[in-house]
Amino acid sequence: MNIDRPYEGLRVIDMSQGVAGPYCAMLLAQNGADVIKIEPANGDWARHLGKTYGDHTAFSVPANMGKRSIVMNLKHGEAQAIIDKMVEQADVFLEGFRPGVIDRLGFPYERMRELNPQLIYVSISGFGQTGPMRERPAMDPVLQAFTGFMAENVGQDGLPHRTPV
Repeated sequence: MNIDRPYEGLRVIDMSQGVAGPYCAMLLAQNGADVIKIEPANGDWARHLGKTYGDHTAFSVPANMGKRSIVMNLKHGEAQAIIDKMVEQADVFLEGFRPGVIDRLGFPYERMRELNPQLIYVSISGFGQTGPMRERPAMDPVLQAFTGFMAENVGQDGLPHRTPV
């Protein structure tokens, strides 16, 4: 093992968008993993947060550095066969859709494990995969408000404020 690149030799299929999943996969890439990001034609929605510079924003650059990227329509018939071949040779499959979406797209945990029994399957969602709040969307501002963090960060105007990234 290379101490500077401890995940060298690992292949990660990153089907996440936004912040949490892409950031997680970026950390793996920066530590040596071969990360292949699968994005829709218009790109990960985080590519459009803030001012755009080429194909990125200042927000999306750190979340995607060190990755290779492929554009794919996950609802297209050929997408499943292509991703299946990728998963067969992957070590980690990472997704960040709302619970249930990845199943509807045809990539549930059980099927991916059949393709590759050694696969580490990572699902990231704001309120978890089970429970009464699982369907709720969650991003940083939502979670800051939900947890009461914003209520603790009252400005001189007397209003709660979120803390920027």
